[in-house]
Amino acid sequence: MQNSEFALNPLFIDQVYERLLESISFGEMKPGERVRQSALAERLGVSRQPISHALQLLKHQGLVRDAGKQGVEVTPLDGAHVLQLYSVRAVLEEKAGYLAAERVRTKAGQAEANELSEALMHGTRALHAKAPRVELVRADYQFHMTLYKVSGNVVIQQMMTGQWPHILRSMMAVLEYGYGDAAGTAWEEHARITAHVLAGDSAAAAQACAAHMRRAEQELRSRFEALELLTRE
Repeated sequence: MQNSEFALNPLFIDQVYERLLESISFGEMKPGERVRQSALAERLGVSRQPISHALQLLKHQGLVRDAGKQGVEVTPLDGAHVLQLYSVRAVLEEKAGYLAAERVRTKAGQAEANELSEALMHGTRALHAKAPRVELVRADYQFHMTLYKVSGNVVIQQMMTGQWPHILRSMMAVLEYGYGDAAGTAWEEHARITAHVLAGDSAAAAQACAAHMRRAEQELRSRFEALELLTRE
């Protein structure tokens, strides 16, 4: 797999990129960790060329950065940036909830609504089974991506797809998701959102999404402050 034909194949580069993206998003590669291309190439069984191309893509996303003589590192978490992201996310989530319920009410999004119910059930089962944190976070991601799909707004889907790696790694790194009441509260809120969407109540769905985002942002801010990733105002 290390010949130039494979290394320069765009599809092959995409596969390496997706593998590294997942490693960063779900905390296998930690914030601030040095990225050693030779070690990655050996681990993935590829040449350094696709690794280099994939890292350039990740750099454009702000997920890795230059680290001087150290080469490249996973970008450290920036609490202020993530909270700004959550402020924008709150607007898009509220809109997605509203549109999703509207589409269900008019029967346009019924098939996708069934997927939302399935995403809720999957996450709830993982919660009750006390699944590992990474599984709960994956289920959270899938729930929200399904909500965007039900909304029918492709722009919301595209915008949030690009930002979820930042959300995921902040959840994995600082939220201790799955411990205490954090996961239970989140899935109770997901259940309320789903109920309003399935009922076609757009105003209530939007309000439930907004409340979910307010609580999540407040919890995130508290965690960032506790870990000194955010200066208290």
